[in-house]
Parts: sequence; structure tokens; C-alpha cells
Amino acid sequence: MNVTALALVVASALLHAIWNLLLKKANDRVAFVWWYLLVPLVVFAPAAALTTGSYGTLALASVGIGIVSGIFQAANLLAMSWAYRDGDLSVVYPLSRGSAQVLIVLLGVGLLGEELSVWGKCGVALVLLGVYVVFLPSLSRRDLLRPVRALALRSSQAALFAGLAIALYHVLDKQGIEGANPFLYICLLYAADLATVSVYLAVRRQWPLVRAEWRANRLAVLIAGPLGLLSYLLVLFALGQERVAYVGPARNAGIVFSVVLGALFLKERHGRMRVVGSALIVAGLALAGAGG
Repeated sequence: MNVTALALVVASALLHAIWNLLLKKANDRVAFVWWYLLVPLVVFAPAAALTTGSYGTLALASVGIGIVSGIFQAANLLAMSWAYRDGDLSVVYPLSRGSAQVLIVLLGVGLLGEELSVWGKCGVALVLLGVYVVFLPSLSRRDLLRPVRALALRSSQAALFAGLAIALYHVLDKQGIEGANPFLYICLLYAADLATVSVYLAVRRQWPLVRAEWRANRLAVLIAGPLGLLSYLLVLFALGQERVAYVGPARNAGIVFSVVLGALFLKERHGRMRVVGSALIVAGLALAGAGG
């Protein structure tokens, strides 16, 4: 994995973890997501329209892929909103991102014909091992299956559904961004995403919650929206330079950041195993970066 793509993805992971912290702290998380999508779209769309001279427009294929990808991204955001109702940031986030990476690698290799070097395979495997270790309170025989037993929780199931959606939209975006204007493409993603969440809110008649969330957390929304937009722009640029089977796992750096943020701002309890798991993830990133 080239150094530039790795730097872009790690920076994206930090921004992504920060905005997930803000989502976890929201009063109504689905309403927060709606504002999180609307604010950057309104601000960014006019500027994106000015980039057509330098970056061109969007082909019809990119438009179709972007709409489908935006729907999957909305599914991810809704699932994460549900998962954070009961689950910790430092549990839900690693589970969703970690499960996504298994699927991303499988889809990247199986559907897109991508190949991983030996070092790349070892790095990805080390990242996934680190994700598993993050869930272990200890190495005792009783705790070794705890990550598996955790799958029965509603928050874990929602996080796994989010992981599936993440994998699908990463693979779609790898195709949609090729030769496309990245600024217009991300606007399309946000518009499709926002439309999907709006339909969900309309069906459930939850618009009063949207207004209440703005009154209570407008500052957090104004911070989270730009952070999320910048985070995804960095990923799109990385996808333009590197294979999706590397970019997806590298974004697992956000797991390390989520552990730290959960401890600092949410007072979530962390044992030595989460520190070890985070170290394994960082080692895997370094290995994949050196061998790509």
C-alpha cells in the first residue's frame, strides 16, 4: 500500500472515529444523522459544482453506482444509530468496521479480481486478529468465546448489519469513483443518503425529533457534518490510488481511535486486551503498508 494512500486513510479514520463519538453522544441518533448529512451537502454542493472545469462531471454509470452506494451508506448510518443505543463506542465501532473488512477483502478479491501480496495478506490478517482481541477481557478459557457470544446482543447484530453495508458501499465506490469527479460524486452519495434517511423519518413520523435534535446539539452537528465529509473525501482519493482490499482494512485505524475516545470522553472501561488488540491493528497497518 503506497504511503500517500495510507496517510489519507489513517487521517480519514481519525475523523470518522471523532464523528462517531459525537453520534454516540446525541439525544436521538437518527435525527442527528439527518442533520449530519444535510449540513455538509448544503455547504459543499455549490463549491463542488465549480470543479467541473478541472475534474469533469459524472458518467451515467457513476451516477447509478453512486445512488446505490448512498442507499447502502444510509443503511449503515441507521444501523450504527440503533447499535449505539445499547452498545459502547469501543465495542460497536470495532465490530462494524472489523466485520466489514472481512467482506471487503472477499469482495475485492472475488468480484474485482484484486490481488494481495504475501505481506498484504499477513497485514490484513493481523488487523482482523486485533479486532477480535479488542473484544477479549482476558485470555482465560472462559473469555475466549466472548466475542462470539456477544453476537446475540441487538447492538452487535446492528453493528454486523452496518458492517455488511460498509463492505458493499466500499466496493461500489471503488467502481463509481474511477474517472469521475470526486467532489460531485460525494455530493451524489450524500444526496442519496439523505433521501433514504428522510424516507425513514417520514414513514416513522419522527420529524419533531429532528427539530429537537437541532435545538439540543446544533454545535455537535456543525462539527460532525464537515468531519464526516472530509473523512469520506479522503477515502475516495485513497480508493483512486490503491486497491479496495488494502484501503478497507487500513481504515480500521479508527478502531484504535475509538478505544481512546471512548475512554477519554465516555469513560468506557478498557482492559489490557483492548490495548493489545489496538497494537495488533497498528502492526497490521504497518505491515500492509510496507508490503503493498
